[in-house]
Amino acid sequence: MTALILDYFGDWRTRPLVCPTCGWTGTFEEGWTELYEALQDCQCPGEHGSGPRPMLAVLPYPTLQQWQAHAGRLSPGERAYIGQIENGRDRFNRLKLRMASQLPDLPDPVLDLLWDQEAEDLVIRLGAREVWREPVRYEALWRYEQVLALLQAKYGPRLRDLAPTPAAEYHLYGDQTAHPAAVQRLRGRLRQAWEAAGTRQPC
Repeated sequence: MTALILDYFGDWRTRPLVCPTCGWTGTFEEGWTELYEALQDCQCPGEHGSGPRPMLAVLPYPTLQQWQAHAGRLSPGERAYIGQIENGRDRFNRLKLRMASQLPDLPDPVLDLLWDQEAEDLVIRLGAREVWREPVRYEALWRYEQVLALLQAKYGPRLRDLAPTPAAEYHLYGDQTAHPAAVQRLRGRLRQAWEAAGTRQPC
């Protein structure tokens, strides 16, 4: 079966859901729900033996624009949540890396950088040295690609790697199961470019 896609600003709290397999009927919140960063889903809580539980409905969270469009209907808690999102977005736009010229000069002949996280900040490191810091973003493959391009523009063929640390993996990958492989491909291309340039560490 195809799960229902519910509207956050609609009747999802009271709309009855019916399991086509066992006949269970109830609301979204009475089912087996699981939370993700961008949505919730609801599976049937009825008896299904060893078989899979049918997915009854998916509730995507609103985008910032959708929240703002329904501002008059928001609870105080929801308005506070939107304020946090807006503040986080503004902080990121104010502090993010925009140009390669913002990066420090590094004399090292080979640069194996780390994509690390410290509290709510992304930190690019060279060993123990901090190269760049900015607010972290969630499911940030797009930001990894942007920052990698700026690092390559600054450091050229000396840049050999930009390796995520375990502390950074949650925000970098999020719920996107394809993101780890995508990052590995980008790192592989970076290593190939370094090898093609003939860059070697001094003996």
